[in-house]
Amino acid sequence: MIERRERKPYWRHTKWQMLASLIPFLAVIIVLPLYADRLNSSRFMGFPLGYFLSLHGLVLIAVITVASFVNRQDAIDHWHGAHEDV
Repeated sequence: MIERRERKPYWRHTKWQMLASLIPFLAVIIVLPLYADRLNSSRFMGFPLGYFLSLHGLVLIAVITVASFVNRQDAIDHWHGAHEDV
């Protein structure tokens, strides 16, 4: 259990870590559709390139973002003494 005086710094680190994880993911979600029409003129494996990147790229970026978030959150938990003893 985390001590009362450590809660504010813990949640501050957690909030900043969450923002740092969401910003790259949201940037890709916003930027990729802007270039999808230009990318669709090329083909990859029979699919328009913009469609292919949207379909596979966003899933890959989501998995990487979640994995890095979990890893960094675990480090924050250990730093503040809030980790689970498993």
